[in-house]
Amino acid sequence: MNYVILKNRKVLFILLLSFLTVMFFNPTEMVAQTNGAYTEIKIQDKIGDGKEKEVNLLFEGERRKIAQLTLRNGTNLRWHSVAEPITIQCIAGEGELQIKNEEKTDTLKLIPGTLVTLESLVDHDIIGKPSVSIVLIRFLNDSKNNK
Repeated sequence: MNYVILKNRKVLFILLLSFLTVMFFNPTEMVAQTNGAYTEIKIQDKIGDGKEKEVNLLFEGERRKIAQLTLRNGTNLRWHSVAEPITIQCIAGEGELQIKNEEKTDTLKLIPGTLVTLESLVDHDIIGKPSVSIVLIRFLNDSKNNK
């Protein structure tokens, strides 16, 4: 009888430990399930505490990369461009996407649901107002660009 109670306590302890591990799993890390032809990605849709600039790679394939970027407390991404076309979708918070368009700069408001496409080599910057979280998809030209 004591052996059964002790064994049940060990099982309960292991189950409790497993549950707590899942509950306190870092919420900014994404969970992806792959089934050959597709990958399901869980995206964090709330901005919690974390680094001022946080980048989490969600998926890396032969022809595309998907990442979630979170900018907190007015942080900006800094002006840059990429060699491939990209899409930017705001998931949480608010921010601004600044795009250099010939001799002027266009500013687009980023709120949840906003989706913007940019062609390759377009200079842009993203600023948290005060904090924003976006999903970025980079469409790679070929597997050599997958860096």
